[in-house]
Amino acid sequence: MIQSVCILGRQPALGLAELESLYGVAAIVPIGSHAAGLMLDVQDVDFARLGGSTRQATVVGEVPGTSWKQVEKGLLAFAKSTAFALPTSGKFHLGLSAYGFDVSPAKLNALGLTLKKVLRARHDGSVRLVPNNETELGTAQVIHHDLVKENGTELLIIAAGDKTYIAKTTSVQDIASYTTRDRERPMRDARVGMLPPKLAQIIINLAAGPAHDGQLTILDPFCGTGVVLQEALLMGYDAYGTDLEPRMIAYTTENLQWLSTTYDLQSTTYNLEASDATTHRWNFPAIHHPTSTINHPPPTIHIACETYLGRPFTERPSSAILAQTVTEVNLILKRFLQNIRPQLAPHARLCLAVPCWFDGREQKHLPLLAQLSGLGFERVEFEHAATPSLIYHREGQIVGRELVTLVAMQISPFRQNYLRQRQKQI
Repeated sequence: MIQSVCILGRQPALGLAELESLYGVAAIVPIGSHAAGLMLDVQDVDFARLGGSTRQATVVGEVPGTSWKQVEKGLLAFAKSTAFALPTSGKFHLGLSAYGFDVSPAKLNALGLTLKKVLRARHDGSVRLVPNNETELGTAQVIHHDLVKENGTELLIIAAGDKTYIAKTTSVQDIASYTTRDRERPMRDARVGMLPPKLAQIIINLAAGPAHDGQLTILDPFCGTGVVLQEALLMGYDAYGTDLEPRMIAYTTENLQWLSTTYDLQSTTYNLEASDATTHRWNFPAIHHPTSTINHPPPTIHIACETYLGRPFTERPSSAILAQTVTEVNLILKRFLQNIRPQLAPHARLCLAVPCWFDGREQKHLPLLAQLSGLGFERVEFEHAATPSLIYHREGQIVGRELVTLVAMQISPFRQNYLRQRQKQI
């Protein structure tokens, strides 16, 4: 039975894969293209760590049908019932958002005004309706009007096949914190890409998988300015970052020091090294707190990173230039996977944001994605999110980020020895 819902972000497939990765396929029920039903109470979902969901809500009722008249009737009955909890006095704010309905904002506002009259008869204070300019309230509106606090409620009206769910919003994404983590870090560099913190969260959650509640170390072998590492630390994980450029390690060091101060992280545990991901030998037990001499037990390593993306094209390249870029990136990432596989325990999990290209004619993907088993990895396929849809991309961009979730395969000693010999040849 669906107990709660998450409203998915701009690219719903990423949010579905993230939820499935963390909570399992049986706990998730896609609802149209806009929401995911969860067989979990809101208290059992760590919403703050989700990058692919914009709202979390508790299911408070169902309407048998999806016609707007049925919805109006069901909502009026709910508003009159004691199930709609109201504060005893003071100003109360009501907001409505509809998903999966072909209904105008004007109709939604009309329903809201009717509900307002019903609630005023039950409430000792004033009732204010937050007006809809769209059928869905924006996150900033929900926050500004305190709709997730005691003196406010946002009701989500969600079409789901032959029924409609009524849900009460309990959490929304903290857009102010995302802005701080994205724009107020002391060291940023547009030349190495600007990984959004929300996307970094998704990458980490795909890498962490169902073992997310345990003590993990998140390794980012292409750490850049440290966005993945900062999000890992905020989730309570240890972090290990390496990058080819010493300058990037200096940037990440300063950014993580800023993070520890800004978010009062008393026990942040991380290690940073300048190294080439195609040849480096990671010292996994060496994770440490920069000011501590305490030895930690050998960590469980999961890998989350945005890899080398190649040239940052701002206009469509020629076929020859694009082919050259694909070949260059493919070789680097193939060497990285060949290098790291013998260093990983079987079943270690990875999520790599690798480049794919939109050149106006077709999507181009890395050839190595068809060779993963030969490199000692198996690609994770999600039931609720098709693999081709797991691409972070904005209209007009040439380079997208394809999210590839992998598991290190159990391999024979002979195969393990072969991979080690391949390392020596690189």
